[in-house]
This record gives sequence, C-alpha cells and structure tokens, in this order.
Amino acid sequence: MGRVLELNRVWKRFGRDWVLKDTSLALDPGEAVVLLGPNGVGKTTLLRIAAGLVRPERGEVRLLGKPPRALEEERKDLLFLTHPPAFYRHLSGEENLKSWLALLGNRPEDEAIRAALARVGLPEGRPVAAYSSGMKKRLALAKALLSPPKLFLLDEPETALDEAGRDLLAEVIAGVRTRGGAVLLATHDRAFAREVADREVNLA
Repeated sequence: MGRVLELNRVWKRFGRDWVLKDTSLALDPGEAVVLLGPNGVGKTTLLRIAAGLVRPERGEVRLLGKPPRALEEERKDLLFLTHPPAFYRHLSGEENLKSWLALLGNRPEDEAIRAALARVGLPEGRPVAAYSSGMKKRLALAKALLSPPKLFLLDEPETALDEAGRDLLAEVIAGVRTRGGAVLLATHDRAFAREVADREVNLA
C-alpha cells in the first residue's frame, strides 16, 4: 500500500487572506501526525482539504492515491471527527451509528453497535439531544471502532473529554494505527500530541 495522504505545495485563502501557503505533508500507513499552532493558522482548513470538503487554490492533494473528489468506494475509508461532532439530535446514539453505517454501505449489526457503545461508555436508547459534549465525542469514537478508517482526521478531539475519555481516545487512535490506518489530528495540547503522534507539524 502506498501513502495514505499526500499534500503537495497546497495554498488556500479566504477572501484576501492566505490561510495555507505552500504547505506539503505526507502520511504513511500506521503513522500519526499532529498539527500544532494557534487559532487561525489553517489547522482545520488543512483537515477539511484532506477530507475533500475544501478545494485549495493551488497544489495537489491525493488520498489513497486519488484526488479526494474522485473517491467513490474509498470514501468509507475516511473518517473525520469534527469539532464539535455532528449527529442527528433526535436519534439515539445507536440509531445514529446505524444510519452512518448504512450510508457507508455497511450492514448495521445490532450486536456490534451495542458493543461499540459499551466500549466508549455510552448508554443505549438516549437521544443525542441529551448528550453532553464529551458524550458526543465518545459517540464519534464509536465510529472508528465499528469501521476502522484508513485515514482518521480529528479536529481538537480531546476537547470536552475527561481523563478517562482522553485515555479512550488514545486507545482508539492506537487501534486505527495498528490496523494500518494513518491519523492526522489538530490540537492545542502538546502533551496529548506527544502521547499519540510520531511527529509534529507546526503551522504557525
């Protein structure tokens, strides 16, 4: 398997302001890289470009060997944990996971979903509208347990998590890497970055 993600001399601006300038980055299978820097330096923008949600003005992006917008079947190999995570508020955590798996073309198995919810410490049947911010982060981590991605993108994933939640996050990241997936995350927490990542890229 070749590189999971390649960004070659990427430029992106919003209005007159350049957020990313001549930025290059590559991730191999099993590797974890952390993006550091203050707000406004382009960490979230870079993640969104890697996910194919934002198109750069210049430069080349390749995900699993293809331009992100050319991905079809490979789309299920990408998981983006946004900040805050987005879910259907009126559905339960279990129902949200079933809907997500169905969209990926995977068969939602009740036993596997219940096991994932138990692993992340969430009750069954409670609507997401009643979840705390930390519980939503845990529900997002359940996705990585149910369908381990080849590229796991995370935007400030440790925010709103208690110590047990941070330990769970580190375990999930390690599990994705063990299965050959690459991890790219943005954080302000250097201690957490050193714990889970091989190397740092400072965008400041």
